[in-house]
Amino acid sequence: MRRVRVALAQVNPTVGAIEANARLVTASMERARAVGADVVALPELVLTGYPPEDLLFKPAFIEANLRALAEVARASRGITAVVGFVDKRDDIFNAAAVLHDGAVAGVYHKQYLPNYGVFDENRYFQSGTESPVFALGESVIAAHLCADIWYPTGPTTLQALGGAELVLSINASPYHAGKGRFREKMLATRAADDLVCLAFVNTVGGQDELIFDGQSFIFNEKGECVARGKAFEKTSWSPTSTSTRSSARGFTTPGAARRSCGHRPSNRGASSSRPCRRGSGPSWPRTRSPCSSR
Repeated sequence: MRRVRVALAQVNPTVGAIEANARLVTASMERARAVGADVVALPELVLTGYPPEDLLFKPAFIEANLRALAEVARASRGITAVVGFVDKRDDIFNAAAVLHDGAVAGVYHKQYLPNYGVFDENRYFQSGTESPVFALGESVIAAHLCADIWYPTGPTTLQALGGAELVLSINASPYHAGKGRFREKMLATRAADDLVCLAFVNTVGGQDELIFDGQSFIFNEKGECVARGKAFEKTSWSPTSTSTRSSARGFTTPGAARRSCGHRPSNRGASSSRPCRRGSGPSWPRTRSPCSSR
C-alpha cells in the first residue's frame, strides 16, 4: 500500500490581481510543504481569479499570468502542486499546471467548457483534447478542471484507465441552494465508479454576483469521504494521507500520456490520447509514443 499526503488550498483569489494571487499560491505551497504534504491542489484559474471574462481578450493579461506561473513553478521545490491558470498555445485554454520540484511537469487543458447560466467559457477558451497522467514516486496521479468531473465517461474515466490512482479536480464551482449535497453525491459516485481516490478543491469567496462555497473533499476509491473542507471559509487545511492501491484496480489499458513529475526516465510506455467526446465514451489511442516530461 502506498500513501500520498494531500493538502487542499481552499482560497479566495481576486479577479485580475495576478501578482497577489501568485503570492497566495506560493504561500499555500509553503504551508503545505511545512506540514509534510506531498501534493497541494489550488482552485481553477487561481492565478487570474474566476471568472476573468473579457480580461482574457487582453494579451498583456495572458502574458502576466504566464509569468506568474513561471514564478510559482520556481517556488515548488520539494512539493508537487496543481495550479489553475490560462495557457496559451495557438489559442487560450482554461488549464491546470502540474508543478514539481521547481518546474512545470505538465499541463492539462479543460475539455468540457460550460456555456449556460453564469458560465460562458466557450466565448473565451478552446477545449482540451488530452488526458495526461503523471508518475509521482511510485503512485500515478492526474488533474483536471471543474466541469470535467461531472461527466460519467469523461476525463476521470480516461485517466483512471491510463493508470491514475489519485485524481485532483480543481474547481471554481459557484454556490446555489442544494448544490453542495448533489455535488458530494456525484463526486462519491465518480470515485467509486472509476476506482480512484478523488481530491476536489473549490474556490471560496465572491466575485460580483457569484458566491463560491468551498466545501472541498477527498474521497477514497470506495466513494467514502475521508476529508471535508468547511463551507464559506478560506483555507481549510488538514492534509490527509490517501492510500493508492494499484493492485486493487483491474485497469491495464493505457488511455493517457504518462509523464514523470520527478523528471526521471521511465521504463513504462505511454500513449497519446484522443479527446473524450461529449456524449460518448472514451476513444482509445491508436499510437504509442515514449514517456516524456515537459
